[in-house]
Amino acid sequence: MTARLLDLDIVNPRGWGEWGLPEDPVEHGHQVTDNDIENLKKHYGVKISHHTINNNKYKLISLLHKDATDTVVSILGGDSKYYVIDSNNIPNGLIMPFFEYCIAKKLNLIIIDPDHPLEHAWPSRMSLFPDDPLDFYNSSINATKDLKRKIWFKNFNIQKKWFTNAREFYIQHHARIKKDLFLKNKILFEIHTFITDIEKMLEYIKNLTNSQLWLMGHCSGANIISMIHDINQYNHLYRGIIFLNPWWKLRWREIGLDEMKYFLTTMTKPLLIVQHAEDPCGGTHPEIAKKIINDTNSSSTRYSELNGGIDQGCPHFSVGYHGFRGIEHKVIDEINNFILDYGKI
Repeated sequence: MTARLLDLDIVNPRGWGEWGLPEDPVEHGHQVTDNDIENLKKHYGVKISHHTINNNKYKLISLLHKDATDTVVSILGGDSKYYVIDSNNIPNGLIMPFFEYCIAKKLNLIIIDPDHPLEHAWPSRMSLFPDDPLDFYNSSINATKDLKRKIWFKNFNIQKKWFTNAREFYIQHHARIKKDLFLKNKILFEIHTFITDIEKMLEYIKNLTNSQLWLMGHCSGANIISMIHDINQYNHLYRGIIFLNPWWKLRWREIGLDEMKYFLTTMTKPLLIVQHAEDPCGGTHPEIAKKIINDTNSSSTRYSELNGGIDQGCPHFSVGYHGFRGIEHKVIDEINNFILDYGKI
């Protein structure tokens, strides 16, 4: 497996993030094609299943072990799509090298890959309202005028904070928000759609594998998992949570970490964070990961900081430290030990 990774030669890839724009060439890789799927099946032995949930299409990229008692379900960051890089006609990319190590540990690994790129993995960017948030808020919640205004001032501290508190608003009121609000905002709509659909995906995976499920989020995928936990509708379907280089905000140094609330409710699940000490991505840093652990205030948490590997490519993509390239086996060791320690508690 190491030889395959060393075959990659991507010096200056561009794309979304600090040094690129969405319209730039995506030289860090490409979305999985039908040909890639055939190569993945051939070289890795993975299985691909297609699912339509509420008219939304998803692929599950899976490698299952017949003796596995635990399944790691991966929710990717970025735009949540799975990207691969061709290396001697062998598709590589974040998570894919994990497969061989998971098999050695008798762990199942399943990647959730939506049919098209989604913006839901950037929840800190979501804006709930148009130019007049108070008026739109009042027209979008089923409540009396006085209650609407009371909730507004309690949760948003007048209009200027509506943007920074958008996530809190969604967690607290998602069940009472009219559909009109979702339809008027693409990012919020995709967040709500994915979080709604994931129930069916987790139920399917649980029945398929007959195993304990562990949700794993890389980078901004960790944000989505924290929202799934806080909403607390599907928490009975999985055993614990794993974050890989969790992302918070690009300008976290200027903002400071005091306002960070990764979980808005009491953590009820075992939590593992695996962080690369030298991850250069602007929104992920050991200080962020450690703050999440400290704020969780639970005895069922574990923090692991790794060093080394291969530093290559754009900092916010996964061909270097941000994707634990070259030390994937260490990541799987940490995950396996965590599951062994907390899986039966």
